[in-house]
Amino acid sequence: MRSKFLGIGITLFLFLVLELVVRFTGIHYLEQPEIFFVNLKKNFVESGKGDAEVLVLGDSRSMALAGYAKQDGIEYSVYNHSLPAMGPKYYRFFLDKYLKKGNAKPKMVLFAASPKLYATGYGPPLYDPDAKSVKENESLFAYMNRRWHEGIEKNFFRTPTPTNIISYSGKQEDANQILWEFFGHRYLHQFTFSELSEQYSGIERLYILSKATPLLYESYRFHGAIRNSLSQTNWKVDKNYKERSLFCESCENVEAGLCKPASSQLEDNLTIEDQISRHFGKYNISNRLKPELVLFSKELIRKELDAELANPQPYVYHNPDFVVLKDLIEYTRSRGIQFGMVYMPWMKERQESKESKDLLADLKTFFRENPEAELFFFPDSSYPSDRFVDNIHYDCRGEKRVNEEFRNYVLPQVFRFLHSKEKSN
Repeated sequence: MRSKFLGIGITLFLFLVLELVVRFTGIHYLEQPEIFFVNLKKNFVESGKGDAEVLVLGDSRSMALAGYAKQDGIEYSVYNHSLPAMGPKYYRFFLDKYLKKGNAKPKMVLFAASPKLYATGYGPPLYDPDAKSVKENESLFAYMNRRWHEGIEKNFFRTPTPTNIISYSGKQEDANQILWEFFGHRYLHQFTFSELSEQYSGIERLYILSKATPLLYESYRFHGAIRNSLSQTNWKVDKNYKERSLFCESCENVEAGLCKPASSQLEDNLTIEDQISRHFGKYNISNRLKPELVLFSKELIRKELDAELANPQPYVYHNPDFVVLKDLIEYTRSRGIQFGMVYMPWMKERQESKESKDLLADLKTFFRENPEAELFFFPDSSYPSDRFVDNIHYDCRGEKRVNEEFRNYVLPQVFRFLHSKEKSN
């Protein structure tokens, strides 16, 4: 019996030592790039050192936009806090956290997300994506009562086949649930347990906290880093990694295959940190891809576009739900922050489709009805398809173009808008 307790005690002691080591060292630098990126942005927000006057929020496409310190031609400092897609709900909570952590209140929030994140509402609840009818902040009793009746209907009456079932890896699952499985870890890494508890209520709070509970242990939160730390290769860092980081800002070098991620996880993440720091939040994730993979992906996109043009589907337009924009405008107004949105360029074939044109018309109407906010445009919202590596992300030359136009065309509009608001106050 004594030996059994001794074994348990030794195990708990070793776990405690591991937990303390992980908690008080920078082991997240050995994590996979995506987890490292999200935690890097989280740590920046929690440091309270943010002082940008224009804060960019968006998704993985707008991550390609560079921020700027004040300089000639840049009247207001700009920082890009865009994160890989985490759904549309987190933006208000992110801003609230940014302010509560002691970062300087920005003069303006510049929203740069894709249509799926601002024109389709908040989407289904995380805990029950196939629910037929769900009220926001559904109580536990209401959830159980609803599911009981839906279960009776499903078992005794014929119900429509779900339209959002997709197949992957031999499985068939609900598309919304797959989105959570793919992107939920970003949300859990960006916010603390207590912050998540404040963001949700009812049954959805129970769901999200059940997912967040294991991450209370840093040894679980960064288990990938612990695994990577066991390989000596992941600890090696070329002392000239910053020079290589600069070298890889040339599209010629990227396209020549000279800029593949370092084999060392530590060096790879230090390079990511260097680029994000130097460009005030910018990181174009497609520059990490092998040239042959980029070429293959572009060919797939071209075939997909050609097939759509040759065999157009019947067009059905669904009225947009701009509640995400509405809530962001109300939130920023209540805190004395200006709100603007920049309409990000997309591939020509998609941007000039009837659906995109109808959505843009509705978006312009929305901003006319909210004159305190402003909608900004690039000189051309339609880019050639070969400036994208997939349906979302710019290739290296697409990123260079979007940043040149962002600095020389979009930001002057933003700064004039801010000047006019400051004069009127």
